[in-house]
Amino acid sequence: MTFYALAWVSASRGPATASVVLTAGSIPLCLLVLAGGLVADHWGARPVMVCCDLVMAAVMGAFAVGALWAAPVWALVAVSFLSGAAAGVRRPAAGVFPRLFARGEELPRLMATLVLLLQLAQVTGPVVAGALLAWGGLAPTSGIDAFSFAMVGLVLLATRPPLAPERPPCERSWTTQLRDGVRLAFTSPGVPATVTAVCGLAVTILPLVELCVPLAGHDRGWGAGGTSLVVGAWPLGGMTVMAIVARRGAPAARVALMGPVTASAGALLLAVADHLAAGVFAVLLVGIGTSTTTARLFPRFTDATPEPMLARFNSVIQLAQVAPVLVATPVLGWVAHTWGTETSLLLVGVTLLATTVAVHRAEVGLSQVAEPRHPPARDAQGAR
Repeated sequence: MTFYALAWVSASRGPATASVVLTAGSIPLCLLVLAGGLVADHWGARPVMVCCDLVMAAVMGAFAVGALWAAPVWALVAVSFLSGAAAGVRRPAAGVFPRLFARGEELPRLMATLVLLLQLAQVTGPVVAGALLAWGGLAPTSGIDAFSFAMVGLVLLATRPPLAPERPPCERSWTTQLRDGVRLAFTSPGVPATVTAVCGLAVTILPLVELCVPLAGHDRGWGAGGTSLVVGAWPLGGMTVMAIVARRGAPAARVALMGPVTASAGALLLAVADHLAAGVFAVLLVGIGTSTTTARLFPRFTDATPEPMLARFNSVIQLAQVAPVLVATPVLGWVAHTWGTETSLLLVGVTLLATTVAVHRAEVGLSQVAEPRHPPARDAQGAR
């Protein structure tokens, strides 16, 4: 709800304000995500997640109190910045948290279940936030958001992962460990190709949904309601795939390899689709294709990661997800302004098709790690 509430309130004060507020959250997210991986490896994923959630509960609680009187632009920028900082530190820990409960064939099912629940929250969150904003304004919306952060933190505090790894001793400077972790990640089988594949998805999918679809909706007269249906087809496709994976397990390699091809077909169809139904179907294909690939790629990457560097390896993937968007969105916006939305969508489609090569190389590289390199894990009683 935080992101939607900030976006809505800042947008009401003009596009320049909205741009500054949202950018204030993106910058610390990109800058801190690698450091977040190192912190999670040393302090543990669960403590890092608890701390970030409780900090956000305090931030949103203070913002809710202040919003009873006013919500100046500097306060919106501050909340966005702190939210981005907390997300940057928390994301690597959250990315490896399922690995502390399952391994092998069970890991894709667990990760798919969590992604499915997260996507449900992403779909319902803006709806709830919009209703709360319409009912009582920013103060109660922020207050309920603070309560939700606190509840998540308390639940995590009571959770004891059964497969929590031993925390490595801090024998070198954190800067050296961070550098060594990134170096090891990029010299490990399958990791460079995985990062390339994730970058290929990142520079296309979010800009397509957040930029290209609204532009196409304006150009083709779909209206706000119709365009929202097209946007909603993306998480619907993803949730469909994740529900199947949660029940049946990860897709086969050849099926996952067809993911970018399917998503590319959806982007290319959207480039020429004038009818609303065709647009919905096109973005549905994008959601199905990308989720089919990530449902296999991410669990294999996580399960093949050396335990002492679980979060550091994951932070590299997290950075590959967020950093390219900062470049891709303005570039695709410029292309759409200069040559039309259809050209932007064609560029997205070609990029997705090229991503197939990286997905194949990632599969081959990760397959070289025949058995995950994990030292013996502690049991639940020994986890702290």
